Amino acid sequence: MTTTSPMSNIPVFDPSVAKTTGSASSGTSAADQTQNFLKLLIAQIQNQDPMAPMDASTMTAQMSQLNMVSSMSNMNTSMTAMLNQMQSVNFMNQASLIGHSPAVAGNSITFDGKNQVILGANAANPLSSAVATITDASGNVINSASIGTIGIGMKNFAWDGKDSGGNTVAAGIYSISIKGTNTTGVEEYPTAYVASPVAAVSKGADGDSLLTLIDGRQVNASKIQQWIN
Repeated sequence: MTTTSPMSNIPVFDPSVAKTTGSASSGTSAADQTQNFLKLLIAQIQNQDPMAPMDASTMTAQMSQLNMVSSMSNMNTSMTAMLNQMQSVNFMNQASLIGHSPAVAGNSITFDGKNQVILGANAANPLSSAVATITDASGNVINSASIGTIGIGMKNFAWDGKDSGGNTVAAGIYSISIKGTNTTGVEEYPTAYVASPVAAVSKGADGDSLLTLIDGRQVNASKIQQWIN
């Protein structure tokens, strides 16, 4: 604020009685910060010393910084909206996978009593004389079959739901284990994979699609390494 000198009637700046116009918002959003900045700038201009006015370059720099903050806030908003849109499109695409079968790492097989189950063996090293063994819930061996040589990576095969005598077993939960021999003669156990059709698609907390399989397992779509059909 300025006061008037009785001697010369010349306005004199008096910081002790300077006041700001209005009250600054306590918000932290870009809009609130912009309003606070403008209020402070107006108050600064109104209460500047006439003998030493504000440097125009300082005001320009402050305005430039304000515009940069506002632009970054708008960019963040746009990026968030774009990410949400991409996640929605991805979710709709994943919904088209219902009925298709991903192969997921695991040893549990849910047999429905009639349809064959697609399986897989994922080996870190080349293996020979690989054997897949199917056991029931009590650990009894149901069937054992040779799957031959396994190269590095995935090798698929199927179990037709029959025991060693050629009889179809009852519907239920079974387990698979795979064993093979590497080039140094040491036994290795490659990771077993079991395929099952997708029954439903839902959206997880992080925006990723979660696939619920017919056999009851729920897997993140981004973790699937192989689709069978």
